[in-house]
Formats: sequence, structure tokens, C-alpha cells
Amino acid sequence: MSKRAEQIAEVIQRELNNYLIKEAEPPRNLLITLTKVEVTNDLEHAFVDISILPINQTGTALNFLKKNLFAAKNFLRRHSVLRKLPEIHLRIDDFALKSRKIERELENLG
Repeated sequence: MSKRAEQIAEVIQRELNNYLIKEAEPPRNLLITLTKVEVTNDLEHAFVDISILPINQTGTALNFLKKNLFAAKNFLRRHSVLRKLPEIHLRIDDFALKSRKIERELENLG
């Protein structure tokens, strides 16, 4: 990522986190964390990695996020100095799921 893309990624991550904390009302017993934002060098696309706990609520969380994506973009426009907002794409950060799978395999070996 270019320096400008990194700066925009930081702004997007900070402001989307603020949106989740201040304005969005996620379903109870659901933890949504933005783990990373990557912006393409042409500044056209932003890929937002999301961690969801508990893992079995991933579908519920994605439905919630997709339903609130328009409001989140408006929040970004109001609270950042970005002239043009990249197209936002949500991705599941499945690190926790992969870790749990590895732990189970290791337990089966021992």
C-alpha cells in the first residue's frame, strides 16, 4: 500500500470503529471488531476485515453490517476530510476460526 492509501485506511478504520461504538446498535451478545483496513493504491476500494465473536453468529453480524453500510458510509463522509470515499468491501477475518481448528488438531495429536 502507498503512504496515502495507508493514511486513508487508518481514517476509515478509526471512523468506522467510531460509528460502531456511537451510532450502530449491533445485536446483543455479538462482538464485531474491525481488525484491518486495506485500501488499493488507486484509492478506489477499501477492504475492511471484520472479526466476529461468537463465530457462530457470523451470518447475523454480516446481515447487520450490510444493512448499516449506507449509514456507515454517511458517517464516514461527515466525520472525515476525505473528498472521495473508496468503495467499501467487507471481509471476514477468520483468524480465530483457523486458530481454533489448529488447536483441535493439536489436541487430537496429543
